[in-house]
Amino acid sequence: MKYYLSKYKFIYILIFIFLVLSLGFSNFLSKADTDFYDPAGDTKSYLSLAESLNDTRNFVRLEYGGYGIETIRTPIYPLIIMLFLENLKFLILVQTLLHITSALMIYKLVSTFLKQKFSLFVFFIFLFNPTLFSLSQMLITETISIFLIVLSIYVYTEKKSKLVFYLIFGLLPLLRPAFIVLSFGMVLFIKILEKEFDKKKTITAIFLLILPSLVWTARNFEKTEMVIFSSLSGMNLLEETASGVMAISEDIDEEESFFEIINVEYEERRYWSQVLRNEVALGNISRVIANAPGPSPHLVASEYQSYAVKKILENPLELIILVVRSFTFLILESGDHLVGYVFELSNLKIYEIIVIFTNGVVVFFAWKFIISTIFIDKTIDRLIIIYFLVLTPLLMLATPHARFGSVLIFFHLFFLSRELEKYFADKNGDI
Repeated sequence: MKYYLSKYKFIYILIFIFLVLSLGFSNFLSKADTDFYDPAGDTKSYLSLAESLNDTRNFVRLEYGGYGIETIRTPIYPLIIMLFLENLKFLILVQTLLHITSALMIYKLVSTFLKQKFSLFVFFIFLFNPTLFSLSQMLITETISIFLIVLSIYVYTEKKSKLVFYLIFGLLPLLRPAFIVLSFGMVLFIKILEKEFDKKKTITAIFLLILPSLVWTARNFEKTEMVIFSSLSGMNLLEETASGVMAISEDIDEEESFFEIINVEYEERRYWSQVLRNEVALGNISRVIANAPGPSPHLVASEYQSYAVKKILENPLELIILVVRSFTFLILESGDHLVGYVFELSNLKIYEIIVIFTNGVVVFFAWKFIISTIFIDKTIDRLIIIYFLVLTPLLMLATPHARFGSVLIFFHLFFLSRELEKYFADKNGDI
């Protein structure tokens, strides 16, 4: 009986993978390269850096070559794009394959403690998640980020390769600057998580976690004479967090309704971003925004950050509202705008309702596992710590959406699986 289950399981997996590949090919074979740019404009900045690296071997946006210094983006994704400049569609194919590989690794992880049919269900939900698949069809960092996070957990759990695990976490900030919280946060917890590590192994793990970021910081210091890893954090703190806080404060002062207070519209955030930028004392230095950073964004980032912190500390209630709102959007958002953009669809209201409901069910049981593990079992779970380190910087976003929350989907499905494991263990001891 076990043999036939295994055989059918393998057939189902092959069918699912074939369907995803067919969907991917049907999407990108008929499209031009520009159709894979993300609507927010991030792709253009990555491409500009890739072209500059290819043409001049300088990491500065092509339009600022010769007089600019790039301190917003980190190098891994531009380097990857540089390898595919002659055929960007091939990179989309690679990202599709990485998405499939991530799903297979998740299946392997959960099948070690969960019934085959439920493991297959988790595999299916991840593989056909519309947000994740849509992101794999755009030239942005999310698919590779998710693949590396899943790979790190896989090699740690299945291959017992702890140093490879820490090396991947050390490299992640060079793919997306926000992951600096993740790599340095792991340093704080390493003695708790690795009790069997001796002094030498602990130092090695810390070295792997922080060395890539320190090297990039040293590069930025050499270029700017400022200790800075990425200018993006300072800009986002003003243009997202402080701007969102001020928009909420304005709605409260004007006695708007509860739903109007928590609904920080993009135009509200953009208006307050402009207001706050104008209030920052910069002298004659040009003002910038994250998607149009100017030739040397480091010149304004520190002032933006300092002023943003001041505004945030002046409005603690509004910050709490912003964080709760961001969390809700990140875990429930359907990604209908991404799906509509990638597949040129409209009228996705029914889809939106179904996905929000599905996300709500998955997240409910995921958080049930998190809460019971922390407060009832009183256990320190590695993935829960990583989850919170990934989540923390996302909570500062005034305009969160499914793209940013996509990195959380793996964790939610894994925690759902662990909760199912507990349920079957409590019910009949059969998992």
